[in-house]
Parts: sequence; C-alpha cells; structure tokens
Amino acid sequence: MTWLRWVLAASGWVALAATVPPAGAPLRVVVTAVFLLVCPGLAAVGPVRPAARRGVGRVEILEVAVLSVVLSLSLSVLVAEAFFLSGTFTARRALLALAVLTTVLSLMPRSRGKPSGSRRAAAES
Repeated sequence: MTWLRWVLAASGWVALAATVPPAGAPLRVVVTAVFLLVCPGLAAVGPVRPAARRGVGRVEILEVAVLSVVLSLSLSVLVAEAFFLSGTFTARRALLALAVLTTVLSLMPRSRGKPSGSRRAAAES
C-alpha cells in the first residue's frame, strides 16, 4: 500500500478531531474544508485513477484533481441529505460518515490486472 492511501485513510479522522476546537477556529475550518473538498473523492477515484493507467503528466494530474473535487462534493451532499431527511443531521455525524467511507474506499484492495481493453484484445486473438 502506498503512503497516499494511508494518509487518505487517516484524513477523515483528523478532520473529525479538528471539530474539537470552538466553531470558527482557523485550524478547524481549514482542516475540515480540505477534507471535504478533496479526500472522499480522491479515495473514490483511487480504484479507477486515470493517471495510473497512462503516464503521470500534467493533464492526468488535473483530471484526477477535478474528479476528486467533484466526487468529494457529491458524496458530501449525499451524506448530508441522508442525515437531513432522517432528521439526525449534525456536522460531526456527517464527518464521521465521510471519514468511515473515505477509510473504507482508500484501504480497499486494488486489482493489479491489465485494463479491460487489453483483456478483450487478448481474448479475441
């Protein structure tokens, strides 16, 4: 496992621990905002990361960054909406759910096989 996966697994718990200082504390705001904007999406993009299939260049890094932010915001909205609809929303509960989701997604085993297109081409020949 790479160090990035371990950092992602711990990031949600660090953000949850950052909710201890009073509301509006700069550390709390920065840590929570960075987690909510990047980490759940980066953990979700991990298994299908486009840059891992091709070389790592500027375009691939930008592609992963945009996908990570979009997926992070989508997951955050879905978790918040589920808690709102159930009438049990609190910021800590939402962060806890996202921390668990991020940890599970980042620590899931990844297959090291060939891309599906290569398997199909090998099967046809």
